Amino acid sequence: MYEFNMVMNVIISAILVIQSALCLPLNSLLFRFDTKASVFETGDGMYTLIWSTSLPGTGYVTYEYEGEEYTVTDSEYAAMRTTDTVHSVRVPKEHLDNNTYTYHSQHIGTRRAYVAVKGRTISSSPVEFKGYSGQDEIHALVLSDIHENPANAQKAVDCFDIEPDLLILNGDLVSYMTSEVKFKQVLSDAHRFSGGEIPVLYTRGNHENRGEYGPDSVRIFKLSTAGMYYTCEYGPIQFLCLDSGEDKADSDWTYSGLVDYTSYIAEETQWLENLTLDEDAQYRICVTHIPNVGNRYGNDWRDILSELGVDLLVGGHKHRINFEYNLKDEVPYYQMLDGGKTRDDGYIATMLTFKEGQIDVLCYDNEKQMRGEHTFTFS
Repeated sequence: MYEFNMVMNVIISAILVIQSALCLPLNSLLFRFDTKASVFETGDGMYTLIWSTSLPGTGYVTYEYEGEEYTVTDSEYAAMRTTDTVHSVRVPKEHLDNNTYTYHSQHIGTRRAYVAVKGRTISSSPVEFKGYSGQDEIHALVLSDIHENPANAQKAVDCFDIEPDLLILNGDLVSYMTSEVKFKQVLSDAHRFSGGEIPVLYTRGNHENRGEYGPDSVRIFKLSTAGMYYTCEYGPIQFLCLDSGEDKADSDWTYSGLVDYTSYIAEETQWLENLTLDEDAQYRICVTHIPNVGNRYGNDWRDILSELGVDLLVGGHKHRINFEYNLKDEVPYYQMLDGGKTRDDGYIATMLTFKEGQIDVLCYDNEKQMRGEHTFTFS
């Protein structure tokens, strides 16, 4: 029986390899980048570069740091990932800040135990990446609730006469996460507004929690936490990026009894309770899609955020601007809503400027109207 199984495996492998080899020339012609790379903050002093291709294959990044050439692959447990069209590579922040990187993918037609059929390799142009460089003013572009209409968001962003140093995508870029195609829309938006040249902070909105591809989309970021939450730094700013989950109870008919955010948010809360933010950070900013942090599946985050020394909470979800959100909450930190899609299908984009112990906020909509300005001052 063992000999028979071995012979059958060899025959099946040979057929698949020959079939793949015959189709490879045509497939290689169709192999291309369909979303360009963006550089995501993912905590632990690391970035994750994510891009996608039209067909499955490998992914790797090359760059030079302190005179040494590096090649970092999209791998899991020593094996290069070859069956996906989305590719992600983690790189130390100090290696990439104010440096140049190139990303590559090779089409893999078939991969068996002892043989693989490989297609052509495609490479990006070198990308000059801008990390923190000691600038006196830091500009952060905040976009949430795009809901698959990046053109309106682009019109609002075009109103700003300054280039951002970093991009904050605060959830609900898509209306549901049912497939890899939907996640590629997130990647498309990230590159559209960052060009792969500045760091991207991404938090999940409730709509990106909806759909069978939701868990897969989180795994792609290769975070070391148990979910889509992390801390990161940009110069004098420390960010706390949270996954606020859904906006309804697990028992709601919407989820067909197939979710358990109660346990997920409980794990996130435990992580928060054991967290310590940098005492030397000049600004401590919490970014989370749903701003109602007083009751996240029975967990009250307000006191935890206060004890962590958060200065400003930036929320989305409400589809409007509000610089003094939830004033009834007696917490020592400011709370604001960042805009996003408006009720009349318009869009509001927000720019935060950090300087001299204050944060200036400026908002424009897709009709080129200034929709608000505000200053948060810290003692």
